[in-house]
Amino acid sequence: MRFPGVKICGAAVVLALAVTGCGGQSAASNGELATLDASAANPSGHLRVGYFLPPRPVDPYTVPSTVAAFPYLTPLYDRLTQIVNGENGSELAPMVATGWEFGPDGRSLTFKLRDDVTFSDGTVLDSAAVKACLERARSLPGSTVASYFSMVSDIETPDASTVTIRTNRPASDLPYVLSGVEGMLISPKAVGNPDLDVRPVGSGPYVLDTLRVGDSVSYVRRDGYWDPSAQLPERITITGFADGNARMNALRSGQIDLAYAMPGDYTQASNLGRGFGFYSYPPSTAYVVNVNTNSADMARPEIRQAMNFAIDRDGINKSILHGQCTPNPQAATPGQVGFLEDPPIRYDFDPERARQILATAGVTNLEIDMMSPARVSPVVEIATAVRSQLENVGIKVNYQEVDQAEMNTRFTQGDAYDAVLNGRVPRASSLQSFQYWYRSPALFPGPRPAGFDETLDRAFDPALTADQQTLALEDVASIATEQAMNVFICATPTQFAYSDKVIGATDMAMSHIQGVPDLRHVGIAK
Repeated sequence: MRFPGVKICGAAVVLALAVTGCGGQSAASNGELATLDASAANPSGHLRVGYFLPPRPVDPYTVPSTVAAFPYLTPLYDRLTQIVNGENGSELAPMVATGWEFGPDGRSLTFKLRDDVTFSDGTVLDSAAVKACLERARSLPGSTVASYFSMVSDIETPDASTVTIRTNRPASDLPYVLSGVEGMLISPKAVGNPDLDVRPVGSGPYVLDTLRVGDSVSYVRRDGYWDPSAQLPERITITGFADGNARMNALRSGQIDLAYAMPGDYTQASNLGRGFGFYSYPPSTAYVVNVNTNSADMARPEIRQAMNFAIDRDGINKSILHGQCTPNPQAATPGQVGFLEDPPIRYDFDPERARQILATAGVTNLEIDMMSPARVSPVVEIATAVRSQLENVGIKVNYQEVDQAEMNTRFTQGDAYDAVLNGRVPRASSLQSFQYWYRSPALFPGPRPAGFDETLDRAFDPALTADQQTLALEDVASIATEQAMNVFICATPTQFAYSDKVIGATDMAMSHIQGVPDLRHVGIAK
């Protein structure tokens, strides 16, 4: 180590856009009621869910991870926009907004609001409420979502049903940003409450019943909600089970109805037998090595390329991930805009080529420092394999497992570690994904290759047609792949096992995009 000194399938439009996840195949077994049929739902039902992460405090603007928080917060909070299932995959659609329109220069976005939405404290959701929320997200000390709104310069409320957000750059990504945890809306009467992290006041379909941080959370249906199809069961309980065997045993014994399945759970989860179903969404979460180009070694693309040729992706998939991690030696995954059928470099497993690249570059005795999050499976097992494969081509790896939060802090500082191996999830659109993956210091703390920023900036223009934006994002992906801006490994699907009483397990819109359950419109049969 040496340190010197969306899927966006369509153009921006007024109402709806297709997003990440337009492609890919899904697999299902058993569970005939898993598809959505709201009329079959038991209105007094209790949906019990087993997730692999436990609940944290529920203030959307201070969560450590917006992705991890998504399933816990969506019952409580609405957003201006949302991701729904459409004819061509997941789509961006209105939620408490009825529609939106970009200004001529792409630097303003005007939303019209529904007139029938209230918060759980009875306050009307109007433009002033939206402004108060977004201003808090941007300026709250300790906000973990402020960076998502770095493009916002001003928020105007010309009338009670209209919000105009002005930006400092073309911002076709903003409607997607507002569909996530960072865009969740809190009652303006509660934005100053010091206990929002345990006493949420949202406009969502449920209210909080009990919160046991680190264990479980339960919700009760809220009366008078504007979208009854989003609150099929009377109650929802989500319990965190770090151990996959414990999740599957809880499902089998009837303690829960729906269980998140990690790759290591596949054999058990897909063979529960009669009375249970299993569903696999398209690959989304990718395992990669994030590199720190502040390091003189990691700044050299030929070293990063050699590292990619050293990786036996098929071997890792079969020996560690039960055949459930599609080898993916490029920046985007299949089904995402930006996935390249003909990438500029195909990083096949070729350790001899890796050695030749290093020798041609005059690299000898290369030594790198790499971290991964401690006690996180299968990341630790993958890191062990990657370490061995890199050392096989002459790259010594000083490997350390570190607490997730501490690891993120160290890597973001950009002056201590060469690389981090971890899972990487896409955002609601490919445009958001590339922005997050390569402009977030927590994932890419060093300088980016020449031409990358200019190419990505062009894709933000709302005036681009669908084809133009796709080409721009493919150009971004091509640079990221050719320049080996990660060591790319493989991509896993989001998978669930469930009892045959569950409705909607195969129709969770965000599950097509991120490795999370999306419980709006999921219920229990009569």
